[in-house]
Amino acid sequence: MRLKKSGGKRIISIGILIFAAAVFLTLYPGVVGAHSPGEVKLDYDLPAQTLQATITHTRFSEGHYINKVEIRKNGNLVSLQEYKSQPSETFTYSYKVTAVAGDVLEVKAYCSKFGSKEEKLTVGAPGKPVPK
Repeated sequence: MRLKKSGGKRIISIGILIFAAAVFLTLYPGVVGAHSPGEVKLDYDLPAQTLQATITHTRFSEGHYINKVEIRKNGNLVSLQEYKSQPSETFTYSYKVTAVAGDVLEVKAYCSKFGSKEEKLTVGAPGKPVPK
């Protein structure tokens, strides 16, 4: 029985793909268990000029955690905080950020292993948030 040429090439291609995947997983095992932050929720207290970022990042560990939080106002970087661990799966950090109604605040949380999650909030009048 003879195999068609295209079938043989397909088997070789699949074999190469499996081999490449095995090499990748061997060299970079941390990426397999890593994942991006699940959620970032923002709240801004205009009178107190305080931004609260509630971040959810599950299955964290000593080497796998939210290691950086970047804050931008109207597209300009205003704060970059680096961390060595995270306190729990869902946690809230508070930041002093001067803003007025209409300013757009962006928070980007970075996983120490892989990925990030970003959320935006438009500052509104006290008690009357402006829709996104």
